[in-house]
Amino acid sequence: MLLIDVTQIPPEGLEVDSALTAGEIHVEGEDSFRLEEGGRLVCRVEKGDSDSVHVRGRLDCRLGVECSRCLEPFAYPLAQELDLFYLPRVPGLDSEEDAELSDRELVVAYYEAARIDLGDMLREQLLLALPMKRLCSESCAGLCPVCGTNRNLAACTCVIASEPFSPFANLIGKGPVS
Repeated sequence: MLLIDVTQIPPEGLEVDSALTAGEIHVEGEDSFRLEEGGRLVCRVEKGDSDSVHVRGRLDCRLGVECSRCLEPFAYPLAQELDLFYLPRVPGLDSEEDAELSDRELVVAYYEAARIDLGDMLREQLLLALPMKRLCSESCAGLCPVCGTNRNLAACTCVIASEPFSPFANLIGKGPVS
C-alpha cells in the first residue's frame, strides 16, 4: 500500500515493502515507458518533529522503453536509493506568484490531509531517473538513414554520403562543399 496516513505512523516508524503496480504509482497509460512486473519499494517511514515525515529506502524496478537509435523495445533497470522529507502543507501559502524557494524547500515535498501518496513520489523518481537518450546498448548501430534497416540485425548496402549536408548542396546549386 503506497498511501500513508501520517496519523497512523507508529513512534518506531513504519516498514513498507510493496510490489509496484502501474496504477499505484500513477503511470498507467504513460507514453514514454511502461512499468514491468517485479518492481519493488522497500522503505522506512518515520514521523519527526512538527509532523515532518522522513522516507528512506530503495526503489528497484525495470521499465520497458524504446531505444533511441534502433527503436527496439528493451528493459531499462532502475535501482535508486530514496531519502525524502515531507512537511504538512500550510493553508494559504499556495500562491505561486513571486514565490521564491529556499534551499530547504528544494528537498522537501508537502502532503495534505495527513496523507502521503508514495505513488506520486515514485512516479516523479522514475521520470527523473530515465535518461534523455535511452540506448539498448552503447554499441547500438541504430537504423540505416537510407533504407531503415536495423543495423544491429542485418547489414545493408546503402551508400551514405560522407558530407552530412551533401544531399542539400544540390538544392542550393553549389555542389558538394569542399
